[in-house]
Amino acid sequence: MVERIIKAGKHDWIWYLDFDTLITNTNMSLTNVINKSLANSTMPDTIDFLVTNDCNGLNDGSFIARSSPRSIKLLDAVRATHDREKDQSGKAMSDQDSMDVFFKSDSPLAQHAMHIPQWTNNAFPEEIGCYDAYKKKWERGMFVVHFAGAWAHVTGEDPTGQLMRKYEGDII
Repeated sequence: MVERIIKAGKHDWIWYLDFDTLITNTNMSLTNVINKSLANSTMPDTIDFLVTNDCNGLNDGSFIARSSPRSIKLLDAVRATHDREKDQSGKAMSDQDSMDVFFKSDSPLAQHAMHIPQWTNNAFPEEIGCYDAYKKKWERGMFVVHFAGAWAHVTGEDPTGQLMRKYEGDII
């Protein structure tokens, strides 16, 4: 899906976002997240992916990809990692695990990914206390709140729906 949007050539950056996420501050823009993140790089033109971690490592429920041929090569390499693992073990890796393994590899393409703080575009609420090294949970005023794995942290028939309803009143 991301590759198809890149090939369409209509956007500079593409934000992949899981369905279980609320944009909670509409006064903020994705452009600001990108610009602030790239300002922390000594070579911003070489960064094609902005990704975040959680307590388990990479969380690809919210990532930002530059619309470039190099991003397509990177996605192809992630798919190759997936396929290679499946061929070797007979079990398929998840897309998230494939991306994580690839970004930890010594491939020159992996150097085009930049890890940014989880709270910038993938913050988890207190109910899902699985934070990156910054240990910063979602707070009112942050850009987004992601309910990743709500089913494992919240009881009830519709854990994601419960959290969506709880936090919708905090949208700015």
